[in-house]
Amino acid sequence: MPGVFINAATARSDARNNVVIHGEVCTIEDTVLANVALGTLTAIVANVSTMTYTNSNVYYNVWNGVTTDAAKLDQMNYVKDYFTNLGYAVNVVTNVTNNTSIQWNISW
Repeated sequence: MPGVFINAATARSDARNNVVIHGEVCTIEDTVLANVALGTLTAIVANVSTMTYTNSNVYYNVWNGVTTDAAKLDQMNYVKDYFTNLGYAVNVVTNVTNNTSIQWNISW
């Protein structure tokens, strides 16, 4: 019976943890808006979200290739692409305050 199995795009979309992605996007948006109000052209998001918490080295390890977790990498890439598509420069770097988590460096 053709047409009953989901395609790859649907499988990927359904596998995303949309709650994590939404929370990450909202945290970055809040930080960007706060910094815009201050008249700055950059924002650093660290230690305040699921992907950047100090004890959240899962994302750090995936981003740096220490471990493999396709779902986590997809979440990070989705967030990065979301802001890149809005015209922001986005860099994911090591949080130098702990060297075990990531931080988002956003500029506009």
